[in-house]
Amino acid sequence: MKKFVAMVLCLAVIMGTASCSATTENSRKNRREETSSEETKKKRETEADGGTEEETEETTHDNDTNIVYSGDQVKFSTSDRDGNHYDESIFADYELIMINFWEPWCGPCVGEIPDLQQLYADYKDKDFLIIGVYSETTMESEVDQILNDSKVDYLILKYTSDFDKFQSGYVPTTIIVDKNGNVINTGESYQGVDESLIVGSRSYRDWEAIITRYLK
Repeated sequence: MKKFVAMVLCLAVIMGTASCSATTENSRKNRREETSSEETKKKRETEADGGTEEETEETTHDNDTNIVYSGDQVKFSTSDRDGNHYDESIFADYELIMINFWEPWCGPCVGEIPDLQQLYADYKDKDFLIIGVYSETTMESEVDQILNDSKVDYLILKYTSDFDKFQSGYVPTTIIVDKNGNVINTGESYQGVDESLIVGSRSYRDWEAIITRYLK
């Protein structure tokens, strides 16, 4: 098993920006399909009104910080692995928040966790927070091993349907959020995916280059 995991991680490193197709968990798949169906319905309704989906999206630009927002806002209610409750109110204590959606069976997800931990260690004193979110609750022992191996001390939360709108169909997928829960459009693109969704794993230096654009 260890040899298999090592092979997966090596392949992830060789591939660079790598990702896994989204989780095999049926409930997550069904929720994404429902979300996609609803978005298609809204798009058709918008077109019937004589507009386009792009015209109705509200992107905003902060002239003082030069930050472009996607128009989405993160609101959620969930718990950590010890059952402690968390919601979007946690954002107010930080300047910048990275929400990383990952799964314990995903090689690229696991492979970038040490870099994420180092990033958090280096920038947490600058009001930076990382939140790792996973849904595969049938693999808790594997999650234990992964988090222990990388000595993770950033916040790990359990997936809830509140996060459905921020899924790309791949893991890892990451969003960057400000203290008010506004999702930042980073300009990172992957196969036509919304530019507010950062798809695939990154190195420490790549992540550092992204977050330092927005940290004071």
